Amino acid sequence: MSCITRYVLSELFKAFALALTAMTTLMVMIFLVQEAWREKLTATAIFQLLPYTLPTALCFAIPGTILFAATVVYGRMSATNEVVAVKALGIPPLKLIIPGLIFAFLMSLLTVYLNDLSVSWGRRGIYRVILHSSAQSIYSMLRAEGTFSKGKIYIDVDEIRGQDLINPFIVRQDDNPQNSLQIRAERARILVDPVEDQLVIQLLNANIMLGNQVKSWIDRKDFPIPLGDVTKKSGVADSPSNLSLREMPEELATQQQLTDSQQQALALKLVSQVVGGDVVGLTHPQWGADLYQLEKGIFREYRLLAEPWRRWANGFSCLCFVLVGAPLAIQLRKFDFWTNFALCFIPILVLYYPLLMFGVGQAKSGDLPPISVWLGNVVMLLLGSSLVRKVQRS
Repeated sequence: MSCITRYVLSELFKAFALALTAMTTLMVMIFLVQEAWREKLTATAIFQLLPYTLPTALCFAIPGTILFAATVVYGRMSATNEVVAVKALGIPPLKLIIPGLIFAFLMSLLTVYLNDLSVSWGRRGIYRVILHSSAQSIYSMLRAEGTFSKGKIYIDVDEIRGQDLINPFIVRQDDNPQNSLQIRAERARILVDPVEDQLVIQLLNANIMLGNQVKSWIDRKDFPIPLGDVTKKSGVADSPSNLSLREMPEELATQQQLTDSQQQALALKLVSQVVGGDVVGLTHPQWGADLYQLEKGIFREYRLLAEPWRRWANGFSCLCFVLVGAPLAIQLRKFDFWTNFALCFIPILVLYYPLLMFGVGQAKSGDLPPISVWLGNVVMLLLGSSLVRKVQRS
């Protein structure tokens, strides 16, 4: 490794490490404060959330901080005539930029990995912490006030003996009043089911009412409560953005098989009703519900196809940012690193993010192939290559 390469990498790493530490700390604090305020978490729960928030914070922080480091280092080298000195020795400026691109490439791979880690480990860990915290919050509020009301759930008890709720009255509200549940039981106990991402109320000698009608009387029953009913968090298992890259091929094959079977079943149903002259069946509202479910499955299939491309494109934004920021900072020849960063961030803000959002939206809807997610990256690579050639010629 040449002394120039070592020098550039050393300067980049120092600026990057300092900026990354500050940015990650700030983002973690913001996230923790936001979650604590929204979910009314205890100090213990906040502390437990800390390691799970790091991968997500790093995913957001690395692209911006590596651009900042590149503009600081290359802008200072240009402003202090180090680039001129290197060119006077017959060394092309590309020799200065290549170490930055290698560093950015490695950070891109790390960002892709962290993005996957934040989903497969971080986000699910956050849900588990909030799930356990929700159960503890329910017990604490019931012991203090005798009632709990949050989200769609209302619970009233006579007393609590250990973990047992005595004579609980439980209401689960619904947008349609006819689907609201009312439960009166002799005893109940609240448990956590992290696998299904829900709370479970174990009922003993319970009377369940659906709307205004008595539905059933049961001796024992587990009544599930999705996490989204008592917090502002929804489930983590169904959305493609909550799956790891390793899980997606199997999930995609399952979804495609389900979509094919739905299409075949609807086709057979349509043929049967047409041949049999079933006019009532052809105009039945159930067709609308069946077609809606089919469209949901197709949309989820498109999302599963687009999600891996999106994660790799987001990760390799690091390489694209440095490819644009490094030569642009050299051309600006400004010692003020904030000015350098602002001016280098403008083309990224104007071009990259709108194109990324456009590509992701079109890929998720199926209007464009999944590779369109890389549209913003491709434009940045072309712009950066043009700027590098300009620096070489100047």
